[in-house]
Amino acid sequence: MCETSTSSSPETRSQNNIRVAICISTFRRQPLLAELLLGIANLQFHKVAHPQLSVVVVDTPSDGGSARDLCESMSLPWPIKYVVEPRRGLTYARNSAIATAGPVDFVAFIDDDEIPSVAWLDELLWAQAQFAADVICGPVLARYSPEVAEWIQKGEFFNSPSRMTGTQCKTGATHNALVGRHVFGKVQGFDHEYSLSGAEDTDFFLRAARSGCKIMWSQEAVVYEYISARRGTVKWIVRREYQTGNGWVFCETRMNSRLLNRVVRFIKASAHIAIGSGAVIWSSVLWNRTAVVRSLRRISLGAGMLSALVGHRFLAYRTSRILSS
Repeated sequence: MCETSTSSSPETRSQNNIRVAICISTFRRQPLLAELLLGIANLQFHKVAHPQLSVVVVDTPSDGGSARDLCESMSLPWPIKYVVEPRRGLTYARNSAIATAGPVDFVAFIDDDEIPSVAWLDELLWAQAQFAADVICGPVLARYSPEVAEWIQKGEFFNSPSRMTGTQCKTGATHNALVGRHVFGKVQGFDHEYSLSGAEDTDFFLRAARSGCKIMWSQEAVVYEYISARRGTVKWIVRREYQTGNGWVFCETRMNSRLLNRVVRFIKASAHIAIGSGAVIWSSVLWNRTAVVRSLRRISLGAGMLSALVGHRFLAYRTSRILSS
């Protein structure tokens, strides 16, 4: 497990004094942010004692503070700390949130287009205590705009894979995670190299695991992500998988840049493309749209990996249109 300091380790505090900061990065999503804050207000605690909560909202607006009025008007059982981060990029917002959180025991990350289940934080804290984990991650399930095609909704392209609670993970994601404050003392924050490409959370949690931190899974700590009509398309699904493959390789090669590792990754990426290409032909013959898209995703994943191997970084968040969609 990561080394902890006496002042910040939750094990040294009584259970009902656990301090948690829920950190949110937002950009031009006031209606969705309002839903999220209401969802946080409805959190319930049955497995663990009610913690001391605070909410940190880091806004990265182009107009200097688009979510301020919303945060100031919301009535929550816990304080909201509103901060404007003028620098563009997810890494700046996440690091600002951590700094603003102050002397807490845990930082909980959730995205501004998500809503937590009422048991979300209860389950994360319970799993952390149960498995003595440094990081607990949980699943993200989609909630769709009515305009998203029914067959795409049934295809579950946006849902996290299911894992048994207590499964140890190699990495994590900030769309649903509880991180011990001591981890940030052991592992440097989110790397600005990933500010416009994404995968900054993959990189961070890979480094945390490499430093000895234990990352575990809670299947019951569910959050629900809103999928807009613009995102609920084949184009977006395939593009997202390209981004995933591209970002993963940059994170992976940072951990291990040896030639052998790159060769193995090249073989795996090529296999994704070859297998996906064969599957998409067969799926097209059967006219199975869901299978076709899954095959296209696999091809796109491999292509993203190959592009990263030759040094091309896919800047998925270089435009504000992408950030606010």
